[in-house]
Amino acid sequence: MIITIGRQHGSGGHDIARALAQRLDISCYDKEIVDEAASSANLSREVVANFDEKRVAPFLGQEPHYFGMHDGFRLNMQISAAQFDAIRSLADRGDAIFVGRCADYILRSREDLLRVFIMGSLPKRIETIEKRYSLGEDQAKKLIREVDKDRSSFYRYYTDQTWGEAVNYDLCINSDMLGVEGAVDVIAACLKARGLRG
Repeated sequence: MIITIGRQHGSGGHDIARALAQRLDISCYDKEIVDEAASSANLSREVVANFDEKRVAPFLGQEPHYFGMHDGFRLNMQISAAQFDAIRSLADRGDAIFVGRCADYILRSREDLLRVFIMGSLPKRIETIEKRYSLGEDQAKKLIREVDKDRSSFYRYYTDQTWGEAVNYDLCINSDMLGVEGAVDVIAACLKARGLRG
């Protein structure tokens, strides 16, 4: 039973993943993927975290050149490869939930996979981010747009698919309507219907 959770910033995807993991009594990997990748690539956690789900910046803003790529681009590629390897390795260890980082695409060939995307209205997400980081409305809106743009660009670069587009997922949930526990209920019911959980 492998569950991947993509999420808009401020939609509660992380909280839903943690609550679902607790209910199912399985592992949940979010920032832990950063730790695993840093260890396997022999890089500091801070370096890996700085490139985590960020837009890929090709050489001089052009299409990537495989001769003369600058160090930042090479490092970005190295870190992403380490994260994807970490996701595959962790998935092979047993039942788990993976948050973001193209896990739905990386693990797409598995038959035990449920791909979920969590979304929410912009006003509700702004309210969440304002409270979480003690920001004003404009600051919260700017942060949401930046993070979502990074995630969308990262996803498109490595999957050639559109982040958040329903066809790329098995289940899309509006967290405004359901909240954390309601979303967990829906995902658990979907797992049962799929025969991934009794």
